[in-house]
Amino acid sequence: MAVAGFRIGHLCVVVGKGIAESSGDSPTIFYGRATEIRKGDNLENIRFTERLKRLSYREVKGPPSTPGTFSREKTLIRIFPRETGIQKNAQVQGPLDIVVRSSRVVSITTMADQKLKSIQLEPEEISRIISPKLDSKHQVTLSAISPYLQNAVIASEDAHFYSHFGIDIFAIGRAFIADVRAQRYVEGGSTITQQLAKNFFLSPRKTIARKLHEAELALALELRYSKKQLLEMYLNKIYLGQANGESIYGVEDASALYFSKRARDLSLEEAALLAGIIHAPNRYYLFTNSKTAKKRRNNILARMQKLSMISDEEFQRASNAPLKLRSGGTPVHMTSHFIDYIRRITNEEMEMEGFYHRGYRYYTTMDPIVQAAAENAVTRGLKAIEQKTRSSKEPLQAALAAVDPKTGALIALVGGRDYDRFNRAVDAKRQPGSAFKPFVLLAALSQPLKGTRNWTLSTLVSGGPITLDTPEGPWTPSNYENKEYGMITIRKIIEDSVNTATVRLANDVGLQEVLNTARMAGINSRLLPVPSMVLGSLEVTPVELAYAYATIASGGIRFDPLPFYTVIAPDGSVVIEKSVKSKRVFDPRVSYLAGHALEGVVARGTAREAKSLKVGFPVSGKTGTTNKNRDSWFVCFTPDIVIAVWVGHDSGADTGLTGATGALHISAMFLRMLYAHSGPPAFIPPEGIETALIDPESGFLATEACPQTFRESYLTGTAPREPCPNHQENPVMDVVREKVLDIGGFFRKLFDKTQ
Repeated sequence: MAVAGFRIGHLCVVVGKGIAESSGDSPTIFYGRATEIRKGDNLENIRFTERLKRLSYREVKGPPSTPGTFSREKTLIRIFPRETGIQKNAQVQGPLDIVVRSSRVVSITTMADQKLKSIQLEPEEISRIISPKLDSKHQVTLSAISPYLQNAVIASEDAHFYSHFGIDIFAIGRAFIADVRAQRYVEGGSTITQQLAKNFFLSPRKTIARKLHEAELALALELRYSKKQLLEMYLNKIYLGQANGESIYGVEDASALYFSKRARDLSLEEAALLAGIIHAPNRYYLFTNSKTAKKRRNNILARMQKLSMISDEEFQRASNAPLKLRSGGTPVHMTSHFIDYIRRITNEEMEMEGFYHRGYRYYTTMDPIVQAAAENAVTRGLKAIEQKTRSSKEPLQAALAAVDPKTGALIALVGGRDYDRFNRAVDAKRQPGSAFKPFVLLAALSQPLKGTRNWTLSTLVSGGPITLDTPEGPWTPSNYENKEYGMITIRKIIEDSVNTATVRLANDVGLQEVLNTARMAGINSRLLPVPSMVLGSLEVTPVELAYAYATIASGGIRFDPLPFYTVIAPDGSVVIEKSVKSKRVFDPRVSYLAGHALEGVVARGTAREAKSLKVGFPVSGKTGTTNKNRDSWFVCFTPDIVIAVWVGHDSGADTGLTGATGALHISAMFLRMLYAHSGPPAFIPPEGIETALIDPESGFLATEACPQTFRESYLTGTAPREPCPNHQENPVMDVVREKVLDIGGFFRKLFDKTQ
């Protein structure tokens, strides 16, 4: 007993000191990914010099002698990287020589003449949150907080707050039973006091030891402070959203943000609404997710009624009241969408959704240069699109996600034209339209390897009318502008986005096979094996679609989304560490053929306007447009990057835009920034690919009589062997041509002898 008493007494001193020091200025810092410089890279495209300046490297005359310095000559860059910049496991120190020709890296060599494949520059700081901004700017006493809000928070977070001693045994038991029934974590049992203990003093690691220590600290807090003091601390420090790039902590600032009121003046329905978002402010953000937030508000009101905090009449009135929020947005730097996405994931994994921890380091996958270009493209692109389209009371919105197909890293993310806390790149599920068709193409091109149908890019499929039976009755798809087609190649189907032929091909391949292919690529949203699926009747997010296309761009390797690498606690311990999770799901030859076909979409097909938008280099991509022009998509890739862009109205109203007149414009602007000096490297055909010169109309081997020819790619052994039946050569003329050639040869020989 004496030992236990001494420990609790010691903890009382610890918590008192910790809370007194909680206003320290240790920041949390977010870093971008380290820039890797490889042999063959174009230093102008990756903006090497700009990156050095952003990292505060200093240019010197003569050889650099200290870390963080560099010098330049015509064909040589000599750099002295900081310690974190040396290639991993290289075991080298000191300056490095980067030999450059025509802006491309020829070699990387140490002073000891050791050849390196690459070097890494240290990661750039992309965001910093200073501690003083984490506490409420306007802390208030408990008497200055509406009793409605006090009760609503208690009802939401800790119904037995005034009767327990820091731990609620009944809540823990209830949560345990709920978790067992669901076979996953669905309900927490922490009291308000435990939340304070966890978020003030403990690492977010989920361990039994931490949970026991949390209980000890909660008991110490209960002994050290009164219930009113604990509730006051909680209400002044709880995280409740973000505005102008700063997190909002405390009910006084949150009341001003959402309602333009003081916390003491909140009505019952406003108090329940605010208390309702404590559990997950990223999910229930009031300005853009009002339907979900209202449902949550009414759940809190029902809980208050059950606890006899409000009467039946008060419940009926408040639950039927509309949501009334202050008008006006909070435009800030759009990097916040990326940061919010990371914080959402890490907060949920570390069970620290409601609070912020000082002094943490987040190492993200964001490329700051690419992110800046993405934000610029979205802002400028939307303005340019709006100048050419009919005016609307509702502004156009856009979302962009960019993925590195070599590593699976999410390198840029823009969730909207302004920062409004609704991350459209992650949370907005919209129909992809024809942007889904590449998965039909993948399914068809995979069949020869399965020993079924010998589909190739030159296989002919009918583009004529087709009607299929569905549970809702007969379904007849139509083509854009009701255009009619005859027999066309699979390449033509994807390049011109022919709906009738796509549906016929998918039906022949098998709708379940197409669904399985989309799943393998990375489409995780709800799919049904119905005919309309192949024309994009499902709903996906831009991030989801970007990663599915990355499976094609990577040569058939599917990556799990990766927005960050590690989270490090103030003491240097690793709290979360992410590794690349990948799996080969498609044969690299099939992925190459699909990408080769999608390159034709940009060169000759529905995205050919890219040329007039000054995209003068090979890009693989696909446009997507949904019914009544609700959604405009363009998803494209090079060997370096995969880009998914969506443009539309949040309400789903008609935009008057197709994929080519909307999203393509933003993508083109983005691509021009990324490849301002030279185009991307070409995709290299894997082993097992052959080519043949064909007639693009018939799909057979071209003859000399064919007016047009095209060199097509095939799985080895699947190229056509028969000549084009539409342009057969005349046998009589062949004999005449041979005789003329023979006579011509005779006279040439005769002429040579007389010389």
